[in-house]
Amino acid sequence: MAALYPMKIKALRTFSHFHLGTVSQGEVKVVKKDIGEMLVKMFLASEVDATDKAINPEQPEQPKSKKGVKGGNKPGADSEDKGTPEG
Repeated sequence: MAALYPMKIKALRTFSHFHLGTVSQGEVKVVKKDIGEMLVKMFLASEVDATDKAINPEQPEQPKSKKGVKGGNKPGADSEDKGTPEG
């Protein structure tokens, strides 16, 4: 049976699948071969090779910058402005 052999895919865009759930763009997953082949035919995913950067552990990915809250002129940001009425 062909469905027993796993296949690695990389999502070309975000999609939702009954068995896989939500798959984000660029996410790499191991799926059953029949599911993977159908996703490739529908242009939702591409098959990942062993030479692909996404699964090759020899080339570590560069760390992403941390997301945080930007400082700025937000209402209530300055403690001395709290309690003073605008006018």
